[in-house]
Amino acid sequence: MSTDLNPLLQQFILEARDLLEQAGRSLLALEREPGGAEPMNALFRAVHTLKGTSGLFDILPLTRVVHAAEDLLDAVQGGRLTLLAETADVLLDALDQVGVWIDGLAEAGVLPAAAEAASGKWVDRLRAPLANADSAGAPASVAAVAAGLPAWIAVLSPAEQRSCAAMSGEDAGPLLAISYAPDAHCFFRGEDPLALTRQIDGLRLLRVEPVTPWPELDVLDPFVCNLRLHAIVAAPAAELEHLFRYVRDQIEMHPLPDGWPSDKPAADVALPDDVAALLEVLSGQQRLLEASAPDAMWEGRLGSVARVLRGALHHAGHDALAPGLESAVAAATVSGEPAPLLAYIAAQRIAALAAPAARPAHGAVTPPAQREPATPAAAEMRVAAPTTLRVEQAKIDAMMNLIGELVVAKNALAYLARRAEDGSLGVRELAREIKDRQALVNRIAEEMQTAVMAVRMLPVEHVFQRFPRLVRDIARRLGKQVELEIEGGETEADKNVIAALADPLIHMVRNSLDHGIETPEARRGAGKPPHGTIRLQALQDNDNVIIRVSDDGSGIDPDIVRRKAVEKGLLDAERAAALPDEEAIMLVFAPGFSTASAVSDLSGRGVGMDVVRSGVEKSGGRVALTSRKGAGTTVELTLPLSMAVSRIMTVACGERLFGVPMGLVVETVRVPRSALHSLRDREAFVLRDSVVPVVRLARLLDLPDEEDAADEQAILVVRLNGERLGIVVSAFREGMEVIVKPMDGILAGLRGFAGTTLLGDGRVLLILDLRELAL
Repeated sequence: MSTDLNPLLQQFILEARDLLEQAGRSLLALEREPGGAEPMNALFRAVHTLKGTSGLFDILPLTRVVHAAEDLLDAVQGGRLTLLAETADVLLDALDQVGVWIDGLAEAGVLPAAAEAASGKWVDRLRAPLANADSAGAPASVAAVAAGLPAWIAVLSPAEQRSCAAMSGEDAGPLLAISYAPDAHCFFRGEDPLALTRQIDGLRLLRVEPVTPWPELDVLDPFVCNLRLHAIVAAPAAELEHLFRYVRDQIEMHPLPDGWPSDKPAADVALPDDVAALLEVLSGQQRLLEASAPDAMWEGRLGSVARVLRGALHHAGHDALAPGLESAVAAATVSGEPAPLLAYIAAQRIAALAAPAARPAHGAVTPPAQREPATPAAAEMRVAAPTTLRVEQAKIDAMMNLIGELVVAKNALAYLARRAEDGSLGVRELAREIKDRQALVNRIAEEMQTAVMAVRMLPVEHVFQRFPRLVRDIARRLGKQVELEIEGGETEADKNVIAALADPLIHMVRNSLDHGIETPEARRGAGKPPHGTIRLQALQDNDNVIIRVSDDGSGIDPDIVRRKAVEKGLLDAERAAALPDEEAIMLVFAPGFSTASAVSDLSGRGVGMDVVRSGVEKSGGRVALTSRKGAGTTVELTLPLSMAVSRIMTVACGERLFGVPMGLVVETVRVPRSALHSLRDREAFVLRDSVVPVVRLARLLDLPDEEDAADEQAILVVRLNGERLGIVVSAFREGMEVIVKPMDGILAGLRGFAGTTLLGDGRVLLILDLRELAL
């Protein structure tokens, strides 16, 4: 985040990111639990708060989009609209776009230049379901609906349509349709929506309707605006933009096609017999729901309507609409009101009227997996580690106490220096005093290190919380049913470890979704439930954090892995056949390996599990994989709790010292020179009945070989990519804890070195990256 931002804007950006995450989690929870009051309230509260706080800044495009999202959620919360999967897609995509704008605001202090133009499109997408819900029960024009016009235009009578035509001598230019949804409290800001609308030049039609049914006069609040205004005008869009500039987020504009209104009235358009029959059924059930009846009859009436609609949809070949019907029935059952089901019927009436324009054959329904997918890219891109930490007050207090002790210890050193200068201390007494002060400073430094590490610790939930959205989007694209279970999200690790987890977890979850979990049909055929399960688990094991990604899918077939490995030239057929199943499945970590038969945006490019292993091992961790054909796969990542402080072992190569990460070291041995044997162009020795290949550190670093007359060779045994390797060094030195600084500047791309640290005598120690050196 830019440090030049207004402090108030900085605070807004932090809160906005939290609100967006809360909104995303609540929306996904609401999809899993339709009609749930708690996730609905949390979702609406997050979006409402974001809208309110955004109004404090000059970011009107963002406010418009969030306001439109709030209006959509208000309709869902009030029962006027059912939250279908397609509506959730639009809301999630809009929240992603707002997140991108927030990131741009954090970097530059202003929204991107394209935000103004893009906001109108997002507002239209968010308000489209509202227009359909508000048109419940009205006869619609087939031509208008088929042309993709707002639903309120589709319900205009022929007489109203003719009134919009240009009179003799008038300009017959293009027409615009305007929808104006004033804020409920607009009167308190001195706004008059009706007077403002009447200022439009070229006003052809004006319709005013209530947002909600008018209450009784004794409870009517005249200071609350309950109006929605619709107009058709012959005026340039630029003039309308200027007229409504202070309420632009409350306005929708749609250009009407040339030739509208048509000379042929809507009533003259013939409907196919099956469409007419479906419309008749829908209208009849709507009248049944709207009819007054005792409360005791509600349950039976709802059940009857639901059965009739199920049969009508099935007969019309629209079985794919059944889940939406069931969601609407469930919402009506929970609320005890017919509004959710009435909104569903209204949406299907509009769809049925549009059907003659572009209609599949009877029974031909586009499956969800073939529809335009909601792209999960935004969800994946926003998995970066947080750049701002929220720290508990107790941790800050502990650090302040330690800083106070450090200041006292510093002052004591100055006092000790004065006593040494005036000769009041002998050499031995001075040495004893220095050791005492050094012990005190060492104790404070260790406690400070522990306190700083505690501040840097974050729950792994910071990474896990992004995956429900990723799983939801990809599962919809693949036509699979997948449940995500998360355990141990409260497990803490260093923020750098959290950052290192992001990419490996994305690859593993995508692999589970694409390669592991089967389609519902395949799972039923295998005797499994139609929905698969992916489980993310986190736990702490001593100084490590362990992350497991498991699924109950098809598992890895070792025979397929062997065949693919031979095809890609990774090993010959004889060696592949001799591999045990446990070793064969580990070939999925080989660079360029993939079992996908075709390249897609999810699979088949040979980039995946090798990225997982290289990324984890570069962070000082390791990867384990287990799988059973037909039963599922588990990948386990083991990472150090902290990457800020690393344990290293120093080794000598001639007169030079180098550091080796302690996590790679298996053991240190000294072997006689005669125990080293030449095998082809390499050396090796036998360690406890196992052959260990040997390389010399001087040759790896392209340093001159120094003659060593010693009878024994010092060999550092390390484990790289699951295999042991011996490295001949001049001598072993001490181990230590250090803070590794990455190579930067012109040395940033230097191969074979992980970073540097400072030794106690001021020398710079290079930390080796043995994985790169030993390749």
